[in-house]
Amino acid sequence: MGESSLQHHLAERVKELTALHGTARLLQDTARPVGELMRQIVDALPDAWQYPEICGARLTLLGEVHATVNFRSTPWVQRAVFSARADGLPAEEGQIEVCYLEERPEADEGPFLREERALIDSLAEMLRMYLRHQLADRATRVGQDALERLVADRTAELQAANLALREEIGEHRRARAQIERHRAQLRRLGAQLAMAEAGERRVIAADLHDHLGQALAFIRLRLAHLAGDAMFSGFESSLEDLLTLVDRAIRYTRNLTGELSPPVLYELGLGPALDWLGEQFTTKHGLPVEVRLGAELPSLSQAARVMLWKSARELLTNVVKHARARRAVVDLRAEQGELLLSVADDGVGFEPSRAEATAASAETGTFGLFSVRERLDHLGGGFDVRSAPGAGTVVALRIPLAAVEEGKG
Repeated sequence: MGESSLQHHLAERVKELTALHGTARLLQDTARPVGELMRQIVDALPDAWQYPEICGARLTLLGEVHATVNFRSTPWVQRAVFSARADGLPAEEGQIEVCYLEERPEADEGPFLREERALIDSLAEMLRMYLRHQLADRATRVGQDALERLVADRTAELQAANLALREEIGEHRRARAQIERHRAQLRRLGAQLAMAEAGERRVIAADLHDHLGQALAFIRLRLAHLAGDAMFSGFESSLEDLLTLVDRAIRYTRNLTGELSPPVLYELGLGPALDWLGEQFTTKHGLPVEVRLGAELPSLSQAARVMLWKSARELLTNVVKHARARRAVVDLRAEQGELLLSVADDGVGFEPSRAEATAASAETGTFGLFSVRERLDHLGGGFDVRSAPGAGTVVALRIPLAAVEEGKG
């Protein structure tokens, strides 16, 4: 394969990787409206195919159709269909279509390359998982709406009955118990959704590592070999540029894989994962993080590892955003039948009682504490906040070991 042919081949693969990376990053933005997100994805698709100047794309998802302005049905169309469902809701289907507006030479699938088939199938799988997550959110909202209506109706009945009969106090207590059961069910559902999200992130991260990462590593080995062969042919500069580009793509893939789902959490456990998290915050945010691990830490269930790691990440994110700290300390240990995780900083601090009153407000910077508390309530744990203006902050989480040890929770 000549230099120009090799460069063309690598350029096509880089385009495909760019489309996969861009789509994966877009699909992580759960706050963006679905229509806007789908529009960005479909507008970026033609650039990933071999002939972008005559390429159009169309994406059908959740009853909406998003297409580039030049898309139309032609004899040269490549498509991938996907579907997903959630409990209590009918299955939803979607599809990705890519067309050429003019005839092009025959390849592996009409005018399309086999790599483009792999690309469109990978994009369809990403969108299938995104669709599944959207349907799960929709099912949760339906359940929450029904629960809110039930609670409102029951409260109105109890208020009317209490005015008339004292005996209705017993009914009121039973209704309160029912509400608590529903709240517990919502907490369990929230924990299940968090684990489902972690699982989906792990699948995407594994796909990036197993397929894209290995492919990039193989490409780099081949380029390095070619660079050795081309030492006296005048191609050294071009191959060095290609090696630099591939190295950059490998680093980007590794960083994205770590952001989606750090493998160390599942392979080595919570302690090493906290060490890795501290290094990431030190490198990425310039916040020196010291991680202290107690001796003889118990073996934790996967759900507990994920929950505690996410809690530590959210607390460190709060430190970066609001504390203006010079350093932070993460401490994990087991004491007196409890697992203790604390995050301390030497930042500006705040008034804990004021934060309690506004714990659900994202603008105050305490929403992270609110979400951590909800997770701990589900496991029978709790947390303490020690802070004062100008005196830094310590957030300490405690959970019964019986709720988080592997094989016991």
